[in-house]
Amino acid sequence: MTDHGDLMTKFLSLPFPRVFLYGEQNSSLSYLTKLAANGVELAEIPHSGHWPMYSNPVAMWERIADFHARTRR
Repeated sequence: MTDHGDLMTKFLSLPFPRVFLYGEQNSSLSYLTKLAANGVELAEIPHSGHWPMYSNPVAMWERIADFHARTRR
């Protein structure tokens, strides 16, 4: 994700529930507050950095499964 340019605008305009997963080592990302303010659920994955799917795959997939279970139609 980038904090400027079209990617952020496109992501924020998606018409369905959104979640942004990030490692706890990246908890100071400049755009997290903007995502949250625009209705994006933030999912901090513990014990991980830029690649939570490698550092803590179990926690990452649990958060994805939880989000999916709560938001599916």
